[in-house]
Amino acid sequence: TEEQKNLKKNAIPIENLSELSDKIYDEISNFEILMIGEMHGTTETAEFAYGLCNLITKSEKKVVLAMEIRASLMSNLSNEMSISELKELDFFRRKNFDGRNGVAWLDLVYKSIQNERIILKFIDNSYTSSTRDSSMYMEIRNIHNTYPNTKIVTLTGNVHNSFIPLFDKERIGGYLLKDSVNFDSKKIMSINHTFSEGTMLNSDLTGLKLRTIERKENIYNTTLSHEMFLCRKFRKEQNKYTHILYTDKVSASEIIKQDDRE
Repeated sequence: TEEQKNLKKNAIPIENLSELSDKIYDEISNFEILMIGEMHGTTETAEFAYGLCNLITKSEKKVVLAMEIRASLMSNLSNEMSISELKELDFFRRKNFDGRNGVAWLDLVYKSIQNERIILKFIDNSYTSSTRDSSMYMEIRNIHNTYPNTKIVTLTGNVHNSFIPLFDKERIGGYLLKDSVNFDSKKIMSINHTFSEGTMLNSDLTGLKLRTIERKENIYNTTLSHEMFLCRKFRKEQNKYTHILYTDKVSASEIIKQDDRE
């Protein structure tokens, strides 16, 4: 099919999510905003977010990593903190509520503060009079204006980085596309994480649960043998996202243990 041809032509294999290749940089180099959407309570997207930021810093002076965390919950963060000290921040001390404040995001914050070229920002609902997506868009706009000519990588739930409204609400991606004063729509990248099987720890209406995804055949695991890759979406499907990150397996982000301090 055309979609299989597209996959074979455009998929860029990934060996290690934290150490990405120059081919990945070639694919993302012209974008200014790179939104990563995840199923909360998974590991791979956090690793990829760090890998992307680390890759960008090898060619550019700075990169901003903006995470879906309320800034007030990270107010005492400093670049000298150990893992144990990070665990004491309000965000990570709280009971794991939706999978975000688990080991994967803790490790992402820790690795990011080790790299002086990564500017860490937190964008969840600072403008409390607005919807969460509108608020996060305004935060991204402010970051963009504060750090012009600097790429911004965002990590949020995969609903937020959609270009089209979901559940009858405009999402960050939609707000960014419509803001032609501050952003060039052709320089906004939206990545959706896709997988074939695995586990995730996130919440539904009954609370936090470990969920198992049973393996199913799909176009990705039947067309290509790569276990992981980044690929542009088929043009007619780009109304929602521009790219997919495929990992054959997805793995749950563990709950932080507060009793194993150094």
